[in-house]
Amino acid sequence: MTMGNLAGAGEALDSSLNTIYSEFKLLRDETGVFRSTATKMELKPHEGRSKNVNNYNRVVAYDLADGVDMQQAQQLADTTTTYSPGEVGVQVLLPGSTMRRVADPDLLSRTGRMLANAYDLKEDQDGGLQMVNFTPIMGATTAVVTVGDYLGAIQRLMIGNNRTNPEPPPGEKFIVDHPLKLGALMGRLIPIATDAQGATPYVPLTHSTTVTTGPSAAGAFQGDLLKRGIGALGQFGGATVKVSANLLPNALDDISGGAFVSEGLIYVSELEPVSDPDTSDKSLRGAVELNFWGSYVWGVYRAAAYGVEILGDGQFPAAS
Repeated sequence: MTMGNLAGAGEALDSSLNTIYSEFKLLRDETGVFRSTATKMELKPHEGRSKNVNNYNRVVAYDLADGVDMQQAQQLADTTTTYSPGEVGVQVLLPGSTMRRVADPDLLSRTGRMLANAYDLKEDQDGGLQMVNFTPIMGATTAVVTVGDYLGAIQRLMIGNNRTNPEPPPGEKFIVDHPLKLGALMGRLIPIATDAQGATPYVPLTHSTTVTTGPSAAGAFQGDLLKRGIGALGQFGGATVKVSANLLPNALDDISGGAFVSEGLIYVSELEPVSDPDTSDKSLRGAVELNFWGSYVWGVYRAAAYGVEILGDGQFPAAS
């Protein structure tokens, strides 16, 4: 039988076959974790350059002797914390010729999503950078964090890091840390069992747990996690535990997470992100300048009382 003329690599018509791309995908970034744990404030138009939060000092009550003038007048004092937003933006120029020639007919809209993702990523990373601003520290440089470090952070947070004048902070409690550090807690957060009924919790040799589960625990646990929002793993010591890959390591591979209350982490928005495609420059012959920008700032409030930095080693787990 006569061989036909095939089209393809190394065949008779190897230059006549177009390359067809079946799908175009974007890289995934983790975003939104820190905004879900913070107190959001708005700097509205005509309110000035900064958001100013004022708090007053503590006054003390004393025992009094019968029939004696009080003579206990105390002085008030106030402290201002200032948050000044700054603009953040991302820009891409797409020439008209590029949009005509590429195989992706949705390049323009897909690029717009890439800009939004880049903005969200920076916003979340900036939130993570605030963890080092909490004054108390649990853990240490180059040390592997333990359950005790997380427990100690929650204990200090519960009294505002002050035994003499305790200041239990208001707001919901959170622990947010990196996946490479939270392994110490994961065995205590997820009810993994050695039997189908969930009656016998699985306990790794290096951990202990008091978790007991029933047949319906998995469904209830899943529903509880969904209610706790982005990145939630469970609850520990009354705090919602969340994981964020956007906590970046330093030169020593140390990563700073944190235990804090929602009122201790502040997000001030001056302008929510705006997408503004610009086609006004006709000399660029059909080009579209994609601009995506907003204005915000992260900060901490009562850094010595409303949060605890959790410092520890963030190296990759070693293969066994």
